[in-house]
Amino acid sequence: MRCFKWLFFVVVLVAATASPAAAKVAAIQTTAPLQDHAEQSVKTAILEAVQAAVTGAMAMGLPWVQINKALVLENAVAVQIVATDTGPDQGAGEEAPGPDDESGGEGNQPSKTEL
Repeated sequence: MRCFKWLFFVVVLVAATASPAAAKVAAIQTTAPLQDHAEQSVKTAILEAVQAAVTGAMAMGLPWVQINKALVLENAVAVQIVATDTGPDQGAGEEAPGPDDESGGEGNQPSKTEL
């Protein structure tokens, strides 16, 4: 019986001190067609691609997004965002590295966007 009390105490202690790592993170890539390479056309296409990516993130329940990459291709633009369900002040204190960055953030903080 004494062994069960000790085991119960250890299980409760471990459960109480364990930090939950249940944050969801997703890298979302979208493209938008590009009419020509004029500045206004590029801005419009990037805005469309970002809106599509953010809409996807919101549908997955990930309200915090950060733009990771934006590429201008011949007939389209491609945008990659990193989305998460935890804000910058709810994380581990230091920004986690993105999919292509192993050193961590360069001072860039995710921003909450409402559509």
